[in-house]
Amino acid sequence: MDKQNMVNEAPGLSAPIAGKKVFFVRHGKTEWNNLFRYQGVTDIPLCEEGREQARKTGLRFAGAEINAVISSPLSRAYETAENIAAHHAGIKVERLNLLEEVNFGEWEGLTVKEIKERFGEELFYKWRSNQLHVDAPGGESMEKLYERSAQVAKILLERPEDNIVVVGHGAMLRGLFLPMLGLPRSNIFWKTRIDNCSISAFSVEAGNRFVLAYLNDTLHLKMSEAVVTSMPIL
Repeated sequence: MDKQNMVNEAPGLSAPIAGKKVFFVRHGKTEWNNLFRYQGVTDIPLCEEGREQARKTGLRFAGAEINAVISSPLSRAYETAENIAAHHAGIKVERLNLLEEVNFGEWEGLTVKEIKERFGEELFYKWRSNQLHVDAPGGESMEKLYERSAQVAKILLERPEDNIVVVGHGAMLRGLFLPMLGLPRSNIFWKTRIDNCSISAFSVEAGNRFVLAYLNDTLHLKMSEAVVTSMPIL
């Protein structure tokens, strides 16, 4: 049995990651992120800090081989994606509507304090503890989120490129990672940290399945530009 087949037959063993890889980036910060307002599908642009985060994230990918960059159509994600694609000749950002952020309905633009005041603490805490069965008023249901997440996972698995960067949103990515890993729907929605301009990576291994390589890497945001350009992606 050759080495690659040995790795495939014994998942979880330490071995070099080869083959197809998909990298996920959350967009840079916006003013609403700084104010802790739920953004959802409201199209809020990057703030200055977010643009600097996006620039450094682009530098982190500059030395890597990237074959495709796919983004949510919302401007905060698309601008972040453009910073990544700019370092790779011939790569244009592709918009994918399925990557749009979760719609928070009547809670969009509100802080937690404002939501509690207008809709009551009981509803908010029910939602925070059980997104499977409680939705934001007028917002996207978790059922719909998981449906489109499964579509995105299938699309990414079927893409022919070896190295793909996907730029999206915190809530949507949390939902997406479950079907990618074949995990059941559960109330872990807010128990996974995905910071602005963080990078998470998956490989595609034997049996055409996704395997999580790492989650929420933000080290490039804390380093000088000279260091960032020499940092590996995987």
